[in-house]
Amino acid sequence: MSFTIRKYLNPKNYARRAFGLANRFALEQVETWIAPDPDLPLRHPPIFFVGAPRSGSTLAVQVITDTLDVGYISNRHCQWFGAPALAEQLFHPTKDRPRSDFQSRQGTTEGSYAPAECGEWWYRFFRRKPPYMTLDEAVPRRMRQFRRSVAALTNAFDRPILFKNLYASLRVQAIAHYLPESLFIVTHRNEVDNGHSLLEVRYQRFQDYDTWLSVEPPEIDLLKKLPAHEQVIEQIRHTHLTIDRDLGLAGIGDARRFDLVYEDFCDNPSKTLEQIQAFLSKNECKVIQRAKPPRRFKPRREVRIDADIYKRMVTYAKETA
Repeated sequence: MSFTIRKYLNPKNYARRAFGLANRFALEQVETWIAPDPDLPLRHPPIFFVGAPRSGSTLAVQVITDTLDVGYISNRHCQWFGAPALAEQLFHPTKDRPRSDFQSRQGTTEGSYAPAECGEWWYRFFRRKPPYMTLDEAVPRRMRQFRRSVAALTNAFDRPILFKNLYASLRVQAIAHYLPESLFIVTHRNEVDNGHSLLEVRYQRFQDYDTWLSVEPPEIDLLKKLPAHEQVIEQIRHTHLTIDRDLGLAGIGDARRFDLVYEDFCDNPSKTLEQIQAFLSKNECKVIQRAKPPRRFKPRREVRIDADIYKRMVTYAKETA
């Protein structure tokens, strides 16, 4: 029996499709019923991770959710993307979770309890293409649903929720406007190391260095005309330019953003977590520490991509800094 025939005869595929449809229609309606009035203040401020792809955000989120008493969308919640608050009320996927192994595959984690980016939940409220969106382009009805979903999840956890999906970097204006309680953690990494990681994953996924990967800043059409070693550096820079500009347009000052430097975090996770707790506390968001973090992480330093393209990237980064 051919693969195609087995695919269409496999009942799991039909069950998966049926559950997807249930998420999109029935569960969204259930979420509307269980959600609080979206005009009421949120019980706890939501916390959004933003930054360039491959900047260490997955590891940081794994450590934070492992160590601090915050809620987050797990892989199990994401299976119920139409109403993740209902999944929390029914299953409590992150309760009594084991310690993280701090592993991921290109930003994707394994285990029902592990943090998930959960793109399907985000796409309920934000368009797929083009991914960058100004406040004027946001659909008020969907943004009201977005606030209702965040409120429902916040109430189900009864603690601050940490959201990690780096496409949020392109939606800051709408997030800050419709969730004015929001706090932001902006991740930073040495741009050569960050660019190296982007090129490495491009090759792993596409078997070439030229195919674009992940977050597309508003200048994407111009950036795609650059050679690959310049693309990744400018992708990082333009992502941060977009974040800084849109946080400014949204009136988000330094008091409501925390800048997490990947190298500092790896060298001393405990110190960074203390700083995050202090940042949250200043914003009337007290979070207790429930476990000790690892002592440190050792970033990989070896060159794992084509030596010539790496050298050109290093030269470009220095000459245009």
